[in-house]
Amino acid sequence: MRKFLLFVLVLVGVVSGSAQNIDLDAVQSDENFRWGVRAFHNGFFNDAILSLEKALSYKPDRLLTRLWLGQALYKSGFEEAALNEWQYLLDRDPSNSVIRNRVEVMTYRRGLGPELEEETRYVISSEIDAKQNDSYPFRRPTAIHALADGSVLLVAFGSNEILSLNVNNQVERVVRGGFVGFDRPFDCLYVADSGLDEPLLFVSEYGRNLIRKLKLSGERISEFGGSGSGDGLLLGPQYLASDGRGYLYVTDWGNARVNKYDLDGNFILSFGRRGVPKAQLSGPTGIVVSGDQVFVADKRSKEIRAFDLSGNYLYSFGAGFLTGPEGLLLKGPDSLLVADGGRILEFRMKQEIWNTLSDISSYAKNLTHLALNPNGELYAVDFDLNKVFVLSQMSSLYTGLYAQVERIYSTNYPEIFIEVSVEDRLGKPIVGLSKDNFFLTEEYQEVGETELIRGNTDRAPLEVVLLVEKSAQMLEYDADLAQAVDSLYSQLSGIGGIQIISVGEKAQVEADFGSSRLETVNAALKSAERSFSWRFDRGLRLAASSLVPRQYKKAVIFIGHGQLSSLSFDRHSLAELTHYLKNNHIGFYSICFGAEGPAAELEYIQAETGGSSFRYFAPSGIAGVVGKVKAHITPLYTLKFKSRMPYEFGEKYVDLQLEVVLLRKNGRAESGYFAPLSQ
Repeated sequence: MRKFLLFVLVLVGVVSGSAQNIDLDAVQSDENFRWGVRAFHNGFFNDAILSLEKALSYKPDRLLTRLWLGQALYKSGFEEAALNEWQYLLDRDPSNSVIRNRVEVMTYRRGLGPELEEETRYVISSEIDAKQNDSYPFRRPTAIHALADGSVLLVAFGSNEILSLNVNNQVERVVRGGFVGFDRPFDCLYVADSGLDEPLLFVSEYGRNLIRKLKLSGERISEFGGSGSGDGLLLGPQYLASDGRGYLYVTDWGNARVNKYDLDGNFILSFGRRGVPKAQLSGPTGIVVSGDQVFVADKRSKEIRAFDLSGNYLYSFGAGFLTGPEGLLLKGPDSLLVADGGRILEFRMKQEIWNTLSDISSYAKNLTHLALNPNGELYAVDFDLNKVFVLSQMSSLYTGLYAQVERIYSTNYPEIFIEVSVEDRLGKPIVGLSKDNFFLTEEYQEVGETELIRGNTDRAPLEVVLLVEKSAQMLEYDADLAQAVDSLYSQLSGIGGIQIISVGEKAQVEADFGSSRLETVNAALKSAERSFSWRFDRGLRLAASSLVPRQYKKAVIFIGHGQLSSLSFDRHSLAELTHYLKNNHIGFYSICFGAEGPAAELEYIQAETGGSSFRYFAPSGIAGVVGKVKAHITPLYTLKFKSRMPYEFGEKYVDLQLEVVLLRKNGRAESGYFAPLSQ
């Protein structure tokens, strides 16, 4: 009996001692941290903030919890609070390079970085050399063009082909002109808005003195031109340009002129051969169209001449400064780039000043053409060396890429879906990446094979919230409002869904995604108390919160009279709302019924999120709204892999590491997730 009592006393003592060793605060902190991470990945950032703050109330010294709190604050639009959390982490762990990069990039974007970026020079970051054993053996490249998906088209004059290269400078496709083949192709022109099912490709053939019209696949459609000096004939056609109005311009070297055709090949006019001495071309090479002006480089007279769209001479510039201008490229509406021997020059048209972007004359012999891809790389073709130089802004080589893990979906564990964003340091999306550009590890161990499910230039469904203003000023436009919503529903049919949110004194959902056309139109017209004191900020916050958890391309289209009330930002500030949209990659667009157009605050949100405004009663109306939303490119990619981590009943936090590599640039990010509680 005495032995039994002794055993019980020892057992009670052991249990009591174990109970005393349990840190209940740690248990509570862990539980709230787990729910905070799960809420974040589900897109419920307010819930995530509450759970993470509660976790910190139990264990304030846990740096991982603060990291996640900073991310949740950032995604909710509270950038200043997020920066404070990240700076707190840096003060305690100065060696954390991922957090340091995040703070530096955010500070740069919020400061004078965008203005300073324009002054940066370009340096060679890589080369595409046809003489290298591991390179495709193209010969005598003459022209290069960048496409919206990050790829480039390279015209090889010597090997009679056009190469399509991806963002990693790998040859993906070769076009040789079909059965007949090309005869000394000099330049090509990509026309996306051709009205056909696929874009058009125009190719100038120097050897045959004609222009070939093809499908992008290489299938021949027609040809026009022909040898001679008469109207529409050619002697050595070189560079091509389009004015966006359905017309094509060709520099005709042998006839020292420019020919203008429509896209069906019908001759319109020629210019540069006769007229006042200044208007006469002696060696026309590169050509671009900017607005209502046609710029033509003249290699022999060493200057650039400007004409109107009808060929009337306007003015010249560059004499005494240029040594042999050839390829021309518009970097922006006010910036003209010129390939001039071994130099790449910029002419700022408003200020009428020259700037040397890069002088690579010690490496290059004869630069003939330039292209600037959406990722900021500048391509320069060297005809004599059989090379393409790839140049990057000097500052970007050191700062690299800005990569973030946006969300992790672990519902089908061990199959994991991960949404990541890849931007430059100014926030511009990096496009055209393949699965080979992404490297994922869990707990620093290699994951299973990674698949790229969706790239940021792939076609994806649209998810749109129509935010309808319910103010006294909008009463007179109800009939027009019905037509506008009906038109938008029609434009989105088959490619996206619509949710209707009304905003008056209160904001509320009137019709959810999946509603019929009639239900959607009626929901937009649903009567609500009209007031001059309607609350724009509450409606926009609700619209964005509705879109955040969704997985496809997202946009808010605000429909109103254009001006805002005095109480438009009484609860949520303009900065907070803008950051909330921007940090979750939601575009903001407005349709204005009033004569004054959009308020300055609306224009600011549009500019920051990549949106635009439309006037309902303008001649063009709102026919192009959905097209604009479709064309907007976000930095988001979706990847899939199989986790190799133990399940542990969804209790274990799994660290995830991401590295993105593009040529000489790279970016790193860290995140984590929990498996589901049950399988």
